[in-house]
Amino acid sequence: MNGAQGPTTPMRVVGVASVEHELTLLWREAASSSLAAGGAIVARNSVLTLVVFAGGEGSAPRILREVESVTRQIASRAVIIVSEMGRSYGTPFDVSVGIAQREGMGALGEEILIRVSEEATPHLPGTVLPLILSGLPSFLWWTGEPPWRSELLEALVDGCDRMMVDTSETAQSAQALTALYDLVRRKKASTAFSDLNWARQKPWRELTAQFFDDRQLLPYLDGIDRVTIEYAAGEEDQPTNAAQGHLFAGWLASRLGWRPFGALGRGMDAARQYTFVGSLGKHIALEITARFGVPLRRWLDVAVDGGAASSNDGRQAGPGQPTPAVGPGALMSVHLHASAQGQPGSFAIAREADLEHASTLCQAGAVYPSQTVSLRALGEASRLVDQLQQPGHDSIFEDALTMAAQLTGSSDRRRTT
Repeated sequence: MNGAQGPTTPMRVVGVASVEHELTLLWREAASSSLAAGGAIVARNSVLTLVVFAGGEGSAPRILREVESVTRQIASRAVIIVSEMGRSYGTPFDVSVGIAQREGMGALGEEILIRVSEEATPHLPGTVLPLILSGLPSFLWWTGEPPWRSELLEALVDGCDRMMVDTSETAQSAQALTALYDLVRRKKASTAFSDLNWARQKPWRELTAQFFDDRQLLPYLDGIDRVTIEYAAGEEDQPTNAAQGHLFAGWLASRLGWRPFGALGRGMDAARQYTFVGSLGKHIALEITARFGVPLRRWLDVAVDGGAASSNDGRQAGPGQPTPAVGPGALMSVHLHASAQGQPGSFAIAREADLEHASTLCQAGAVYPSQTVSLRALGEASRLVDQLQQPGHDSIFEDALTMAAQLTGSSDRRRTT
């Protein structure tokens, strides 16, 4: 936990019952140190609580660094849970506390790290929930594959105002979308939900919508008859993750009033075909297909290290630099075919070879100027701090998820999609 990618906040081991007392002492020490150094008075002032289920020791260091970046930007309390399989303690939990500090700003955020053995995991809610600051927004970030319908997940969701997941990290994305929809449906009245996978595809939705900002192109929106969505996959013998593709399809269908038609999910696992009926009765063929051979890394690693950590204007990886990569299921291209007044139209967005940029192509009676944009600059990395600034419901996401779950839930082939 103290490697190069581990946390940097000094932590103090404490008993479960003394967490609040020890944090108070740490704040007093920070205030005394600041005054002694001629600095400003350090105020203990949190605006939210972030509860993080960080999984096992293998993935915890990078997640802890991500949480530290939050507590150094937002005055907050972070409760981080690390499950250590196969280990036992004299007590059910091993707890340590610390205060994150930002240079020139003094102490800013509280961090509570709870290491729990596998057999003690069911008892976590009784320890974690009392640590959530009363009267302030509370967020639950579940990394990796959530244990859908488990008592632990249900209890932590009930104790927080918003839950964040990442469907790119699930082993079976179709089942994950269906399970997430089920959770949203049951808990919507008390808890909001978000998917980091949905957030990071925001540039693709914006670029698609911008095609039709031009009044001359707006009629093509009702004339869409074919959609192809391509997502990133690794080797052909490896599982694929089509969650982004289905969420994008769900967004298009829910925004444009399309209804699924006939048998859903025809085709092979890595290339699913759907048919919709538009608001004017027009049939739309939609395909979600994998592009194999794309270098993949966890989105969290891509966000921190850079997808194409590169020189030469970000277009190629230099010597000793990481190979360009994207997260599992990243959108690679979107192509819409449409017609209006007898004229065909083609609207496309495609990721460049550097994997960080995307270019547009529009042909509809005439060739419109292409544009190339930085996907990372437009928010594809989807940092956690951005999500913590959105406490309410995202109705557009919920509509897209509902449609995506309807598509994936009807599929009889769920092994890899």
